[in-house]
Amino acid sequence: MADEDTKAESAAEVTHVAHETDPSLLESYRYISSVPGKDVRGKLVDCFQLWFRVESPDVLATIKDIIGRLHNASLMIDDIEDNSKLRRGNPVAHHIFGIAPVLNTANYVYFLALEKCHAMGNPQAMQVFVSEILNLHRGQGHDIMWRDNNQCPAEEEYCNMVIDKTGGLFRLAVGLMQAFATNHKDTDFSPLVNNLGLYFQIRDDLINLADEEYFKSKSFCEDLTEGKFSFPIIHCVRKDKSDKRLLSILKQRTDDDDVKRYAQSLMKQAGSLHYTWEKCMRIKEEIVAQVKDLGGNPPLLKLIEKLHTQVGALEDAVSHTEHPPGSPPMARHVTDSAPQTLQLDEL
Repeated sequence: MADEDTKAESAAEVTHVAHETDPSLLESYRYISSVPGKDVRGKLVDCFQLWFRVESPDVLATIKDIIGRLHNASLMIDDIEDNSKLRRGNPVAHHIFGIAPVLNTANYVYFLALEKCHAMGNPQAMQVFVSEILNLHRGQGHDIMWRDNNQCPAEEEYCNMVIDKTGGLFRLAVGLMQAFATNHKDTDFSPLVNNLGLYFQIRDDLINLADEEYFKSKSFCEDLTEGKFSFPIIHCVRKDKSDKRLLSILKQRTDDDDVKRYAQSLMKQAGSLHYTWEKCMRIKEEIVAQVKDLGGNPPLLKLIEKLHTQVGALEDAVSHTEHPPGSPPMARHVTDSAPQTLQLDEL
């Protein structure tokens, strides 16, 4: 019996031994972290603190660290999956350190974030973490599946994917805070947070294809090179299903700026960039109304207005409707009555 007790105690000791990281394995992670992004998720934590009133500064700092780790690690993997060239104006991590080391490091960082969440000792926080990481990967899986099979999703399908993928880290940040909240513990923030995820992603989709300033830090119209079905591309492809030009360009994953300029002109002619701009405007208005319904949050509204400045500045850029060479008149947009995935041979 004594031997069994000793074994049990030893097992307990092993369970609680802290993991020791090897700094040399995190070099690619430090590389991408050294050039900070917009840190919108960290700023969201500060904004939602006005509602949740998490008492411990250490808990808030840990939540920010968890979200930051997951975000940067996901970017490392995204850049491999998307075959990107630049991230925040610098070469992507796997072009410096190689694909295999970067994949391992990114996954390693995921589990370091999980370890930090577990160390907070809150079952609700762990449940939120696991749930949202699953959602994030489901969303990314749909995004990759559509791209690699050259399948154009319906707008509703795309929005559901975005709520999974982009909204995942937003909900994770809010969910972790709510697990430690002293206020609004039972308030449902998911409609607001899902809209924040939608706005952030569709805003990025628009900027990627319409903002000349953005092209200086990333490749020109990079979503076209990646073959990605972003919001304006989906609108353009589905607007006239007999016109296969944009879908064919997307399939080629072209680096040719002239071809991409032509694709951009197709989207302008179809009104797809302007349609996306209007979608951003509508979601932003919904967010403002939701914030007010929840009692108001001036820092959050200020953050949204700051993000929206770049969208507002694109109004003229997205309104150009010059017909590209060889373009027939575009059909009127027909709203999808039900989710339906389009393939190249079905258009």
